[in-house]
Amino acid sequence: MRNVTVGMMIRRLLIFVLAALLLFQLVDWLPWRDGNRLMIADLKNDGRVTAYPVNRKLSMDDDTFTLKELYTTSKRTAIRYAFRKKVRDGWSFPTASVKLLDASGNELIQHGASSTGVPWGENGWIYFDPLPAGTKKLTLRYDWYDRQSELPILLEKEESTQ
Repeated sequence: MRNVTVGMMIRRLLIFVLAALLLFQLVDWLPWRDGNRLMIADLKNDGRVTAYPVNRKLSMDDDTFTLKELYTTSKRTAIRYAFRKKVRDGWSFPTASVKLLDASGNELIQHGASSTGVPWGENGWIYFDPLPAGTKKLTLRYDWYDRQSELPILLEKEESTQ
């Protein structure tokens, strides 16, 4: 048997522990862990789901809000977003600051939100009233104290998620 020093054993143990911790962190970052499939499956409980890929960005000071997709059912409208902070330990994103307006300027009532925090921001969903029939244009409005921005959304390229 080889003569293994205490220093070598400690070094191997340290490498093993750090590799295990890194592996757990990598598993948390895998795309299937973000819950999007579960959220879409929940939307399918309402019936037919129509998805509109948007992928448009809205600047909020030095931070960026990206509207990824908009989903509609007969019972609700949902948006999937990503929020990226310029400063890692910056402010928390207030989902109550996001308003969705139809073409007539009527606000769709927000009914809830969920998000997953990541070191560079968060990924999440916000739920609103269902869209009025025939809606082809919406406006996403960000309104939080002295910060305001608007993002027009044209609902043209729809994809069924059935």
